[in-house]
Amino acid sequence: MMEFKRRLRSPGGHPDLAPMIDVIFHLLIFFMAFSVLYQTTMSIDVELPKAVSGSDARSDRFEISVTKDGLFSVNREIVSPGELEQALREAVAGNPNLFVLIKGDRRATIEQFVSAMDIAAKVGVSSIHVGTQQP
Repeated sequence: MMEFKRRLRSPGGHPDLAPMIDVIFHLLIFFMAFSVLYQTTMSIDVELPKAVSGSDARSDRFEISVTKDGLFSVNREIVSPGELEQALREAVAGNPNLFVLIKGDRRATIEQFVSAMDIAAKVGVSSIHVGTQQP
């Protein structure tokens, strides 16, 4: 009968990389999913210009934010100009005396801010106000 010698692993052997690769891929998927959820649940950061005078706004208001990139936001959701117009039409249909507050980032251009005002005026909003920070 023939005897086979058993080879022992040397102490300097290489570790199995498959479990470590699996862990890295799971972490990658977790952080990708978390970053998408984090961006959608956070509010839009708009830095308002400061005003010397002013008063607090009413509670029955429709708030439009214009970001520094020129995007429109309603209820923390980025919307296109067409979607903004549709949302305003629905809100005005429910309340003809709607109080519309437009908050424009101080780094946004006047053109983008005026565009939001034009959309509100086109829909028939009679009460358009500009959001500012109190000093």
